[in-house]
Amino acid sequence: MRHWLKYSIGAHAGLLMGMGLGRFSYTPIIPMLIQSNHLTPSEAGYVGAINLSGYIFGALLLPKLRNLAGEPILIRICFVVGLSALFASIAPFGFLWLAFWRFCLGVLVAIIMILCISYVTRFAPANKVALATSISFTGVGAGILFSSAILPQLLEFGLAWGWTGSAGIGVVATLVGLWAWRGAPNLEHTSSSYPVVEPKLSITGQKLIIVQALFSIGLIPHSIYWVDYLVRDIGNPLEFGSTQWVLVGLGGLVGTILWGKLADKIGLNISLVLVFLILASSAVLPLILTSLISITLSSLFFGSQPGSAAIIAGRAQLATGKNSMVKLWRHMVLAVGTSQIIGSFFLVTLFNLTNNYTLIFAIGGTAFAIAAIICCTLPRIAQK
Repeated sequence: MRHWLKYSIGAHAGLLMGMGLGRFSYTPIIPMLIQSNHLTPSEAGYVGAINLSGYIFGALLLPKLRNLAGEPILIRICFVVGLSALFASIAPFGFLWLAFWRFCLGVLVAIIMILCISYVTRFAPANKVALATSISFTGVGAGILFSSAILPQLLEFGLAWGWTGSAGIGVVATLVGLWAWRGAPNLEHTSSSYPVVEPKLSITGQKLIIVQALFSIGLIPHSIYWVDYLVRDIGNPLEFGSTQWVLVGLGGLVGTILWGKLADKIGLNISLVLVFLILASSAVLPLILTSLISITLSSLFFGSQPGSAAIIAGRAQLATGKNSMVKLWRHMVLAVGTSQIIGSFFLVTLFNLTNNYTLIFAIGGTAFAIAAIICCTLPRIAQK
């Protein structure tokens, strides 16, 4: 199998385990954690916040870790430790135990995200970069689909079944990840005698970091308030909101691949502009029209957001030329984590003060629109 495709499949498995299972599978488990008295409502919220903070710590620790071990070894260790964290989550040992292991998952997903995507973009042919990264990011969509469609069915049998289901899928993801990076070369020379020297960020790289931060802010309204808006604000039943969240997962699987194929045909720059305009419409459209078609399109459009991350990753590799994009991608991951923490706190506080969904979704749509404008200023670059 071509190396780029092998790494894309391995990155898909990594994002499925780290982002899909490590982050998105926690949300539907929260109510049962509280109802079964495993956690208090505040503790359940803190576990989610601690998981998110681990994402930033992982990005900050990566330069040190790269100088201690080669990238293939580091990736494989992350898969094994991540699987251990999924299994450890099954044990009902309380807040500190669960918080520690979810923090570990947050750290690991950042490392997996940065290194795996760097491999994918480094080894994929120029005319296949968007497709390769799209295959990788469908792991996020698969995790959303699992958390929305399958996990609730498992939770009907008890909390342990939900955790075990996540860990079972993690076993498959880990086996794929260990296979993908078996015998892989280092991205760069990494040893204690010759530490990695990372190139200076270009103007294009700095723009992509800002775009990634805006992208992260734009995701917050749907991620927190979409189902709540559909159920409590416009009066749909809870089952309708759950179905729309399943469509979000479906959009993550199908839409991401479609965006990747389109980007390889028409170019990364114009594709970035288009995808951000589509994401902006996903935030604004349901505020204007509340028909079934409008709401469904919003779910599918928003669900395709991993395609944006995939195209941005491909554009980041082109911005670094022949060098590894680890430094640039690490800064972009830090931008995501920082923006998520600050943006989510601000938007949640704003909503609590105003109880205004329109304002919250308008801010998300504006962030996407500004990102589209910045992408219009990116220099053209040939994709052969």
